[in-house]
Amino acid sequence: MKRTFFEGLIASLVLVAGCGSDSGSGIDASSHLDTGADTGAGGTGMAGTGGGGVSGGTGGGGDNDAAIADGPAAGGAGGGGADGAGSGGTDGGDTWLTPPIVPPALAVPAGATLKIHDHAVGAQVYTCTASGSPAGGVDAGGVDAGGVDAGTWTYAWVLKAPDAKLYDKGNTQVGTHGAGPNWTSTVDGSVVNGAKVAQVDAPVSSAIPWLLLRASSTSGTGAFSDITYVQRVNTANGKAPASGCDATAVGTEVRIDYSADYYFYTGGAGTAWLSPPQSIPAAIAVPAGATLKLHDHAIGVQIYTRTASGGGDAGAMVYTWVLKAPDAILYDAVLSPVGTHGVGPNWTSTDGSVVNGTKLQQSDAASSDAIPWLLLKAASTSGSGVFTDVAYVQRLNTAGGKAPSTGCDATTASSETRINYSADYYFYTAAPGDGGTSG
Repeated sequence: MKRTFFEGLIASLVLVAGCGSDSGSGIDASSHLDTGADTGAGGTGMAGTGGGGVSGGTGGGGDNDAAIADGPAAGGAGGGGADGAGSGGTDGGDTWLTPPIVPPALAVPAGATLKIHDHAVGAQVYTCTASGSPAGGVDAGGVDAGGVDAGTWTYAWVLKAPDAKLYDKGNTQVGTHGAGPNWTSTVDGSVVNGAKVAQVDAPVSSAIPWLLLRASSTSGTGAFSDITYVQRVNTANGKAPASGCDATAVGTEVRIDYSADYYFYTGGAGTAWLSPPQSIPAAIAVPAGATLKLHDHAIGVQIYTRTASGGGDAGAMVYTWVLKAPDAILYDAVLSPVGTHGVGPNWTSTDGSVVNGTKLQQSDAASSDAIPWLLLKAASTSGSGVFTDVAYVQRLNTAGGKAPSTGCDATTASSETRINYSADYYFYTAAPGDGGTSG
């Protein structure tokens, strides 16, 4: 989330070659991926719309997986137990334990290591639920002294729970997936419960969304006892019905077959969360003596604006995507929201403190489709809280966020585009004798 260095950023961001600018040269933007849709232990997300609800269709129920139980997601094409995941992460394989390629919003924070990959086959269980109230404030039954008062009611299939079996690479059952959401090892009894952080529409319209979840709690000793993050990807089917839920069906349940791949990660939290990142390019290293204070993971978007230049004596008009601002949510080690990142660039904590930054250096990201890594210096701070004494900021482990390479011309219908991204931000206090903020 950026600012005055913005001017220098803009200059470096603009590419005159066909509307493509390097989203990383300037501020980074993060797009919120509907982290709120899909919540509730059985209830929010009725009539799931867009990427939020599982149903995504008329009257369909929201996919509450993230909140109630990252419901089984169709993983693969189908029905029987496709490749599953090692119950204890011991069932490796050439690619079975290779981290999946996921949208930026679903990337795990720095330091997390893939431990287990399980394939789930089962069902998403939905309940036909009524919400609303009778007209005129009459009783819950909608009947008043003068007769029936129908009122205004909405009926939708709401996710009750997932109900699936987990399979390892050899198609041997190693666990179950149920309400919570939770995943239970049938090998050693260990359990991990999850809470949704972000979701993205599945590539197939008939499938429930892909998810990133954090471990909200674990129990037992075994495969799931040290899990920190979970990804649900490669989903197949599982969406709530688009019809069939009305006043005559309230309370009834339906089971919709689905499958999915679940990837379970360890690390990236606890004391490791505040360990200085390794193998940082020299160009974006912080000054000697600076001390790491905070590490936040950002999920959001980079916002670009269509900009015209040239024309007249300057020659032909040129159109480019220019970074306007980042828009992201900041998460802590357990992926709970702790702040926002926006134009400035600035980072704002939930305690009200703010740090504004100006770019000092940048380095290419590890992935060619990601915005650059950055070293920024605090230009100013305000408030009293976690960001008050921040002197330097590093943006690392970026995913996505680059401006489009096409689609910016005189005929472009929309003047803005939002590109999903995620990144890890490391905040440092000043070294002894370093003035810290500038300007």
